[in-house]
Amino acid sequence: MTEGTLSDNAVATTERIRLGEIVGRMQQRLSLRQFTLLIVLAIVWIAFQFLTDNIFLTPRNLGLLALQSSIVSLATISAVMLIVTRNFDLSVGSAVALVGTVLAILTVRHDVHPLLGCLAAVAVGIAMGAWQGFWVTRLGVSSFIVTLAGLLYFRGFSMIAADGATIAPLPSSLTTFATGYLPAAASMALITVVAGLLLAIRAVSIRRSHRYGLITDMRASFLRSAVPTAIMAAAGLWIASFQGIPNLVLVVAFFATVAHLVMSRTRYGAQLYAIGGNPEAARLAGIDVRRAIFIDFLIAGLAYGVTGIALTARVSGSVPGSAGLFLELDAIAAAIIGGTALAGGRGTIFGALLGALLMGSLNNGLSLMNVETFYQDTVRGVVLLLAVAIDQFGRRR
Repeated sequence: MTEGTLSDNAVATTERIRLGEIVGRMQQRLSLRQFTLLIVLAIVWIAFQFLTDNIFLTPRNLGLLALQSSIVSLATISAVMLIVTRNFDLSVGSAVALVGTVLAILTVRHDVHPLLGCLAAVAVGIAMGAWQGFWVTRLGVSSFIVTLAGLLYFRGFSMIAADGATIAPLPSSLTTFATGYLPAAASMALITVVAGLLLAIRAVSIRRSHRYGLITDMRASFLRSAVPTAIMAAAGLWIASFQGIPNLVLVVAFFATVAHLVMSRTRYGAQLYAIGGNPEAARLAGIDVRRAIFIDFLIAGLAYGVTGIALTARVSGSVPGSAGLFLELDAIAAAIIGGTALAGGRGTIFGALLGALLMGSLNNGLSLMNVETFYQDTVRGVVLLLAVAIDQFGRRR
C-alpha cells in the first residue's frame, strides 16, 4: 500500500469521525429538547392538578385529553413533513371541513356504505393535496399563498355543497369507532409490548451508531431514549387503567409511527431534510426537489382525508362553517413547539406530538378551571410566540 493511499485513508477516517461527532451532537440536542418538553409538560400537568382540585390527572380526564388531542395530532404529522421542507399549509382546517362534508353527504343523504364513503372522502383529500402541490411545484407559487387561497375556497366549497346546513347524524358504525376505546386490559398489554419493542429497537440502533462512530457514550444515549419512553409508558398505563385507549389515539399512533419511519429510515425522508436544509444544494446533489415536495403535498392530502373522517365521525356530523376552524394554526403551533424549525431542515414526529399534547393540556386544564375561551386563545398565542423565540435563539447559537 502506497504512502498516498495511507494518507487518503487517514483523511477519510478523520472525516468520518468528524461527521460522527456532528451527527452525535445533533442527536443529543434533539433528545435534550424533547426531554425538556417532557419536563415542561410534567410541570403543566402538576400545576393543573392543584388548580383543578385533583381532577386533571385522573385517568378519566387524561383519557379525554388524549381523545381531544387526537385531531390536532393527526394534522400535526403532515404539518411537520411540510415545514421540514420550508413549506406551510394554511388550508388544513378548511380541507378537513370539506372532507367531512363529502363524507356526511354520501353517508347521510345518499345512504352510501360508510366504508365507501370513507374511501371517497380520502380520495377527495388526496385530490386537494395534489391540486395544491401542482401549484407549488409546477407553477412555482409560494405554498403560503396557495394554501391561504385553499383556506378560503375549500371552506366555501364545503358551505356550497351542504347549503350551509349541518348534516347529521352519521352512521353509528363511524361514530362508535371514533368515540370508542380499546378495552383496558388489552390497552395496558399493548402499551407494555410497544414500550419494550421501542427500547429494544433503540438499543440496537445505538449499538450500530457506536460501531460507526456516530456516538461515543452508549449508556447516556440509551438513557436519553429510555427515560422519555418509560415516562410515556407509565402515563399511558395510568390513562388506560380507567377505560382503555381511545380508538382515535391508536389511529394517531399508527400514522405517527409510519411517518416517523418514513422521515428517519427512508431515502425519501432524508431528501425532505436535505431540501429543508438547502434546496439548491439538494437539487445539485441529484434530488428531484419538485417531485419530493409534490409527494409531500399528497401525504398532506391523505392527512386531510383521515383527519376529516376522524373529526366528522367524532361529532357525528358535518358543520361546514365551523368544522376544523383554526386547526391549521394549532397544527403549526404544535409542530414548532415540538422543535420543528420554521427555516426547515429540522423536526421530529415525536416532538410535534408532544407539542400537540402540550397545547391540548393547556386547553383542557383551562377549561376545567372554567376560564373563558378568549383567555385560552391568549395563552396559546403566548406559548407559540415563546416557542418560536426559543427556536430562533437556539439557531443563532
